[in-house]
Amino acid sequence: MKALILGCGYTGSHLARRLQAQGVTVNITTQSGIAPAGVSAACFAFSCDSAGGKFPLTPEALQGVTHVLTTIPPDRQGIDPVVHCLLSDLERLKLTWFGYLSTTGVYGDTHGAWVDETTPTNPQHGRSRQRVAAETSLLKASLPTHIFRLPGIYGLGRNTFDRLRAGKAQRIDRPGHVFSRVHVDDIVQTLWRSMQQPTPGEIYNICDDQPSEASSLITEAAELLGIQPPDLIPFSQVQMSPMAASFWSECRRVSNRKIKDKLGVQLLYPTYREGLREIRQQELAS
Repeated sequence: MKALILGCGYTGSHLARRLQAQGVTVNITTQSGIAPAGVSAACFAFSCDSAGGKFPLTPEALQGVTHVLTTIPPDRQGIDPVVHCLLSDLERLKLTWFGYLSTTGVYGDTHGAWVDETTPTNPQHGRSRQRVAAETSLLKASLPTHIFRLPGIYGLGRNTFDRLRAGKAQRIDRPGHVFSRVHVDDIVQTLWRSMQQPTPGEIYNICDDQPSEASSLITEAAELLGIQPPDLIPFSQVQMSPMAASFWSECRRVSNRKIKDKLGVQLLYPTYREGLREIRQQELAS
């Protein structure tokens, strides 16, 4: 096995370290060609957008690669850079596994009802429609494609503790409005299991067991920090960015049964409670 991670950001960095710990050779790409802190893999520059900006991937980055993961989102014009600039190169490789990190936003708003991988997509925002288009293109390509739909991602270095300490956490009161989320380590373990047992054409949701109100997460994090949580703000009084407003315009519960049944995943952090406690312990130990 030799892996290539296209767009090695937060999740890609965690996967790279996991693969290297398993003895897998890993190549990564970033726009700058500089590896993220803590990642010692060979790093190559790659960028491509519909406006004409390109930094093509060198043949060296692709040589001998058997497993590819792309974490790169569509650009502002809705063009997926891997589909647009790299698809023919990838199709020429004899890949065993190709993974694409998508979003549970493709399901749209279900007013809190459960969705699973058989639920028809119903994207209601441009970025989610772009993800559906990318998924469709990759599933039609001559690649052993696996789609992974993700909700909000958290972990060490990206979590509610950071927002509380920065004074940016708003505890919004909107009873019954829930979000799904997932710890980055559970994404990584799911990807690793899929890499070991490829089933091209499959789509998987990766999320924890407990969709919950965002205010509950903030309350739990504040308790672990030993501080008072921010005051509850009625949803009708909250001022938020267009991006945040789009997230709050949708409510759904996402099922993770398939990764358990098909891949044998046992979540390290079944709910945000276990995840936050582990992050806090890591912070205190560092």
